[in-house]
Amino acid sequence: MKILGFDHIGLAAKNPKALADWYIEHLGFSLVMAGPTGNYFVETPDKVMLEIMLPGKGEEDVTELTGWKHIALVPADFDEAVAELKRAGIGADAPVNKREDGYCTFFFKDPDGNVVHFAKWADDRGMFR
Repeated sequence: MKILGFDHIGLAAKNPKALADWYIEHLGFSLVMAGPTGNYFVETPDKVMLEIMLPGKGEEDVTELTGWKHIALVPADFDEAVAELKRAGIGADAPVNKREDGYCTFFFKDPDGNVVHFAKWADDRGMFR
C-alpha cells in the first residue's frame, strides 16, 4: 500500500472552539470547517490539518484526557488499503465510516494501542498535487 501523506492530527481540547481560534489568531492557521460534533478543522498554509475535538468524542476506547488523540493518513487507494489491513488482521472488526459528503474513515490501532485512521475526502483539498 502507498500512503500519500497525513490527512490530519486529532487534538482533544477542553474548549475546541477556543483552541481553534487560538491556532488561527496566533499561529496563522485557517479554519477549514466546524464539524457536526463540536469539532474544528484548522490547517497550516501548507495544508497540514488539526482536528480539535472534545475528549472522548468520535472514537471508541480512547483516553478521556486532553492532548493528541490520533493521526489520520491518506492512502493512495482507500478501499485497497483497508482490505490489506483487514487481511493482516488489523482492524478486522472495525467498520468503514462513510458520510453523506463523501468523507470516509477507517480507524485502527498500532501495536502500542495508538489510534490511527485512514481518511478519504470527496475532494482531496489539493493536498497531494
